[in-house]
Amino acid sequence: MKTPMLSVRDLCVDYITEDGPVRGVDRVSVDLYPGETLGLAGESGSGKSTLAKALMRILPPPAVISRGQVEFQGRDVLAMGESELKQLRWKHISMVYQSAMDALNPVISVGEQIVDTLEAHDFARGAAAWKRAGDLLDMVGIDRDNVRAYAHQLSGGMRQRVGIALALALEPDVLILDEPTTALDVIVEFEILSEIRRLQERLGFSVLFITHDLARMLEISDRVGIFYAARLAEIGPTAEIGADPKHPYTAGLLRAFPSLKAGGPEPTSIPGSPPSLADPPKGCRFHPRCPLVEERCRTEAPDDTTLASGRVVRCHLA
Repeated sequence: MKTPMLSVRDLCVDYITEDGPVRGVDRVSVDLYPGETLGLAGESGSGKSTLAKALMRILPPPAVISRGQVEFQGRDVLAMGESELKQLRWKHISMVYQSAMDALNPVISVGEQIVDTLEAHDFARGAAAWKRAGDLLDMVGIDRDNVRAYAHQLSGGMRQRVGIALALALEPDVLILDEPTTALDVIVEFEILSEIRRLQERLGFSVLFITHDLARMLEISDRVGIFYAARLAEIGPTAEIGADPKHPYTAGLLRAFPSLKAGGPEPTSIPGSPPSLADPPKGCRFHPRCPLVEERCRTEAPDDTTLASGRVVRCHLA
């Protein structure tokens, strides 16, 4: 068995409100192994991005990590001081955000932003840093002459590539992709994801790919995890989950995407809406929408069940 690059155990994140804490991530356990792509899918508000920010300790107030353990290469991330966190962020774990236009600084050039990152971590300085910035743009398929361009002068696809270049500037071990292609058309989305896969094969980093698009995630991930209402409903090898989902929510997500084969089944949506995390249903959180609901599902919260293949499912029927 490989040793996990990143290991999360029983992690909880709470949002502190006037009416009491609202749990945005609830007892999540997951491992990310060297060189693998782990996809996390689920509806908006299910806790995927909150988990990603918790891993880097960049949760904005009023969010707090209330319980659990996060280890990177055997080191306790939750016990790190500011100097250790500075070394962790971007040098070992970096992130490509959903909207590069919001993530990039609009008043300095994209090259300056890359150079600032390199110099802040003593990776390179002066002319060497600028050369590295140009090399990074070349690496992600952008002409190095754009090193002096501003974010608003680039297309959406080019801005996302700059975000990838910036995230890879310090050659990190883990790259978190937080819905990096949401605002892009399907052709540019394909190009961006193909570029990331090519760079991963070349540089060997691990990828945590967060998306609400289960079909896209199944194409590029080695393993997948399915979030529902702040909890991990199912996690396992991509081929197994795609062919034989064990959680009714996973099965519902798969049925919601149109088939690419002629004569395939018509897509069907999951009835209802995700519950409010301020007042989640008792028992299994999916039971108000589940077509296979049993009486115990309404009152008893299911525990994680580990199947023979190593898949983990949080469902009474597993």
